[in-house]
Amino acid sequence: MAHHDDFRDDSGLLSIIMGLLVLVSMSCLPATIGLYLLLVA
Repeated sequence: MAHHDDFRDDSGLLSIIMGLLVLVSMSCLPATIGLYLLLVA
């Protein structure tokens, strides 16, 4: 799978970016729901 160093680096970077996106979305989701509930209530 990782025959080329560039491909391995790209997939590693992609997994890091995906992990950061998941982390940010998981931390922002409760805040978004709370803000929505505040605006609706």
